[in-house]
Amino acid sequence: MPLRHLAALTAALALAACAPEPAPAPEPPAPSAAPPVLDTPQEGAAARSPLMVSGAAPADWFFEEQFPTLIMDADGRVLAEAPALAQAPVIESVDGMVRFRAQLAFVVTQDTPATLVLQEDMPQEGAPARETRLSVTLQPPLR
Repeated sequence: MPLRHLAALTAALALAACAPEPAPAPEPPAPSAAPPVLDTPQEGAAARSPLMVSGAAPADWFFEEQFPTLIMDADGRVLAEAPALAQAPVIESVDGMVRFRAQLAFVVTQDTPATLVLQEDMPQEGAPARETRLSVTLQPPLR
């Protein structure tokens, strides 16, 4: 190998040794431990269709400004589902909580015990979706 090539190779290796190590990949943010806070309905409330749901949820529960909500009967059948929609851009959350609203339309012919379920959208890889559950009684329309 000519001396000129050996000198160039030595210089390149010396420069590479002086280069800083690449920064490690950033850790994903830890999920919020705070559950959603419901304004309406309250635990055990009786409701007619449509059930209006409002409150505040952790910003990391949202994907594209929404997360799923549903109503299930005592047998686990889904009676209604609708997205909970952010009332302001999630990115602008100051305290980590984002106001939301959802409207769930259902049909029952008698008072029906049910569960309102709020679900985190897009949980971290390998983790189950976080949920908040609330017991309600669904009522038929007034005649």
